[in-house]
This record gives sequence, structure tokens and C-alpha cells, in this order.
Amino acid sequence: MEKRSTVVKTAAVKPKGPLWIAVVVMLVLVLAFEIVPAIYILLSGFQSDTGFTLENYVQVFTGRYYTQAIVNSVVLSVVSSLLGIVIGTCAALCIRGMNEHATGRIITILNMTTNYTGIPLAFAFIVLLGSNGVVTLFLKNVMGINVYAQGFSLFSWFGITLVYVYFQIPLAIMLMYPAAASIKDSLREAASMLGASGFLFWMKIGIPTLLPALLGGICILFANALGAYATAYALVSGNKGIIAIAIANLVSGDVNPNPYLASALSTVLGGILMVMVFAKSRLNRRMV
Repeated sequence: MEKRSTVVKTAAVKPKGPLWIAVVVMLVLVLAFEIVPAIYILLSGFQSDTGFTLENYVQVFTGRYYTQAIVNSVVLSVVSSLLGIVIGTCAALCIRGMNEHATGRIITILNMTTNYTGIPLAFAFIVLLGSNGVVTLFLKNVMGINVYAQGFSLFSWFGITLVYVYFQIPLAIMLMYPAAASIKDSLREAASMLGASGFLFWMKIGIPTLLPALLGGICILFANALGAYATAYALVSGNKGIIAIAIANLVSGDVNPNPYLASALSTVLGGILMVMVFAKSRLNRRMV
């Protein structure tokens, strides 16, 4: 009798026809909008107007502008990701200690904030911290502090990093909140009863529990920053070397457009992301 009931339960959870249709549709969409374009870009990077060539990749790795754009983008992504994950983790731990009603409201606001990027975000920062922004004029006229005369500029690398960190923080909180919520108060109480200090608890229990989520979060934030285009373009246009802006200029620029070189740059961009994903996977395996 027990064997028969097991068979019945197994048969009951078999996928139905409509479910398979949804899976097939999803696979077709992934193939059409992700895999096929990726293959096209990869192959296009080895092409020119005259046929097969390696010149595009030679130019990417030897041209000063493109190598500097890659370095700038990687540094900007690393800095904003680390700052975002640190601030986001601390905020997630604080939210974990709130009551359920307050937590639900904050999570709802964060969901909306994660979508507030691009040109609207850049415009908001210009209104607040631009050379004639509200905060800038308040500090200058009321507090007597001219931040631009002292070296601050929203349109410098520091200002761009500030904007990037701003839109990284809500995503970091959303990524780290489930891991932070898994650290129950009972764990801290049990560790305290066994004589562990707060520092020892975080070294032996808290941080190891958060570490897989931290690595995954850094990888996602890095990809989010590396692929960001509209925010940086609205702030500095083409005045700063960033790989996403360089790719866009090669595709839609009025002067010397080169889609083949843009494909090579895009392939390098994808390769950097793949290295990050591979490194994160290896680290996770070592921690298991």
C-alpha cells in the first residue's frame, strides 16, 4: 500500500502539456535574444569590411583610449561594488532587526529605488549637486562652503563613483537581506551562552554565513556597474573613458562608426564578466 501511494504522488507532479509549452517558449526567447546575439557579436569582432581580421582585438588591447576605458570601467565597477555591498550589508542587517510591517514598507521602497537609474538619476544628482545645484548653492550661500572651489565636482571620477554607489546600494540591500535574515537572534544567544563575544560570533558564524551571498552580490553589482551606460553618459557624455560609452560611440557615433570594433569591445566586456562569474563559482566551491 505504501508503494502504491508513492507511485500516485510521483505521477501527480509530472509536468503537464501547457507547462512544457511555457518552457519551450522561454528557451526560444533565450535563444533569440541572448545566445544568437552573443554568437553574432563574437563572430563580428573578427570581421572587417574586407573579411576576417584580428585587427579589432589588436586595437582594443593596444589602443590607449580603449585600454584606458577598460581599466577605468573595471576600477569604477570594483570600487562602487565594494562600497555598495558594505553599505548594503550593514543596512540589510539593520532592516533585519525591524518589525515585519516596517520591513515590508522598506523592501517595497527599495524595489522601486532599484529601478531609479539612468538619465533620471543623473538629472536628479545634477539638480542637487551640480555646479548650480540646490545643495551646492545652499552650502555656498548659507554655509559659506564652495565645494567646487575646493575640488569637488559631480562630473569628475569622484562624482561618477558617488552616483554609481547610490544606485548600487538598493540592489545590494535586496541581495543581502535574505542572507542577513537567516542570522537569527537565537544563534547569537546560543553563542553568547557558550561564552562567545560579539566579535567572535561574527568571525565564526555571522561572516561565514554571509560570505556566499557577499560573493554573489559583488559579482552582480560588478556586472551592474560595468554595463551601466545612460547614467555615466548623461553626466560626462564622452569626456570620460568608459567601456560602455566607447561601445555606444562606435555603434552610433557620427564620426568613424565601427560596429566591428564595437563587437570586439563587447566581447571583451563579456569576457570580464565571465571571469568574475568563474572566480565566484570557484570560491563558492572551496567554501562548501
